Amino acid sequence: MTKEITLEDKLVGEIEGEFIIPSYQRGYRWERKQVETLLNDIMDNGDKPYCLQPVVVRKRDDGKFELIDGQQRLTTIYILLNYLKREYKPRLNIKYTLTYQMRKGSGDFLNNMTEEHADDYIDYRFMYNAYLAIDGWFKQMEAEGKDQSAADLFVLYFFPKVGNSTGGNVRFIWYEVQNVEDKDAISLFTRLNIGRIPLTNAELVKALFLCRKEDNVQAEKWQQEIALQWDTIERELHDDDFWNFLTRESADNYSSRIELIFNFMVPKDQRSQDPYSTFYYFSAKTNLQEYWKDVLKYYYRLKEWYKKDRLYHKIGYLVASGHKEMSAIVDETTDMRKSELEQYLDEEIRSSIKFPKVKYSELRYDNSTGYDYISRILLLFNVISVMNRRVARFPFKKYNNTEWSLEHIHPQHPEVMPPRQELWRDWVANHLTSVSELGEADEDAATRKQSLLGEMKDFLAKEKVTMDMFKTIADKVLNALSDKSGDDLTHSLSNMALLSKDQNSALNNSLFDAKRRKIINMDRRGEYIPYCTRMVFLKYYTERADEKQMFCWSSADRKAYVAAMNRELKTYLAEEIQP
Repeated sequence: MTKEITLEDKLVGEIEGEFIIPSYQRGYRWERKQVETLLNDIMDNGDKPYCLQPVVVRKRDDGKFELIDGQQRLTTIYILLNYLKREYKPRLNIKYTLTYQMRKGSGDFLNNMTEEHADDYIDYRFMYNAYLAIDGWFKQMEAEGKDQSAADLFVLYFFPKVGNSTGGNVRFIWYEVQNVEDKDAISLFTRLNIGRIPLTNAELVKALFLCRKEDNVQAEKWQQEIALQWDTIERELHDDDFWNFLTRESADNYSSRIELIFNFMVPKDQRSQDPYSTFYYFSAKTNLQEYWKDVLKYYYRLKEWYKKDRLYHKIGYLVASGHKEMSAIVDETTDMRKSELEQYLDEEIRSSIKFPKVKYSELRYDNSTGYDYISRILLLFNVISVMNRRVARFPFKKYNNTEWSLEHIHPQHPEVMPPRQELWRDWVANHLTSVSELGEADEDAATRKQSLLGEMKDFLAKEKVTMDMFKTIADKVLNALSDKSGDDLTHSLSNMALLSKDQNSALNNSLFDAKRRKIINMDRRGEYIPYCTRMVFLKYYTERADEKQMFCWSSADRKAYVAAMNRELKTYLAEEIQP
């Protein structure tokens, strides 16, 4: 026998019929806190769409409905409606009734709550306590002069719109199953209640498309096609490179990845905090067969963008930088030709690094806004550099799943380090190789180098060292390995590179050459180093470097680095970056 399922969202005020809670279910068990939380949630939500979780029913031969799942909330709402009718709204039309199969008088008790019969059964005591919780909640509203308005709002939220009313927004997700035998209903209840895992938007939308409403070969074939296409999309979205091109969100937030596509398709003005707003949007569609074609068209457009390198990099940057959501890009480029799409993307990229009231040369690491702006420019620099070389793709998968920071290419002064002996010793030890490999232009240079190496080794051999001792040795190392530029550009864009926070910490404020060695070792271990950061420490941007320059980040290096940014980002910069 065909099992037919009807799935819809139903306003509280649209629920009609006699509902029987079967004996295989436990009784009503909500506590005061659960009741109060529900009341507060509905009021705090206001007139935005609000879902009361799924209710599953089956229609019996006698015309009554067996409530398979959702009895706790449906009963609580019924108690609330009866309270409103009794205390505030005597003309309120409640169109459904509830009866617990094991409690023959439960229908009468729910309609006329009294202390007298509250202890007849444990179910009644919980029901009556829920009624008292509702009464207490309204008494608190009354103390604030808000009880009547609260009652008005509940009615407004529960019942269909009247005239220009903005109400009618509190709904149940409503499953009605037919042609299900008693034993199958019990089995369905058991499955629904094991683990109490709430249904997701994707599962509900899938049910909309796949629940059989017609028993014919054509409908069955259509459903089979959708099921196959659904599985294909879900499988392809499990490609993490593709996923991270589409969004910065973690895939762990989605039980089914296809839900991301459905979320994209909901217009911005129809989204809400309600966890089932996406389902509401799709459930309102009248011709689902035609709308599924729109889903496919939407998805394959995203897939096409992912496959084309230039679109992949430009769109991926806009999403990864947080400047634009993928859904907005799709919405704003509908029906654009390829040339128009590229123009749109280039304009959005320009906009992403057009910072109000500040020039690029004025951006500073030690300013929160400047930090974010520098990070965005360096991300774009890396993405466009990789795109232009056409030998690989920028890995948005790694970028979106890593916590990034700005690394000073030439370090801040060692005095900014925490005053701990082990950090001072590590810093000196990390620079022994750099000092030992310094060139010896003459006898005096060789003597100074050997003297400094001796002092560094003596420092490391001491049982106890002080800040003054460290400062003395650090100043000499800085003098030997640093450029003598008098400009204080430590916190400027020309001295910044992208690194992960963990890698940044591992560099420990080292000088350029020590950082270069560590970064090369990280790269050898397979750690991801952004392309432009790797190029910086390989001196790729500096055309000619003397022996001393290989050990430090000089003014010439900074100028070459900035010149490379200007070349790669020429299309997008608001003005030329000054070193």
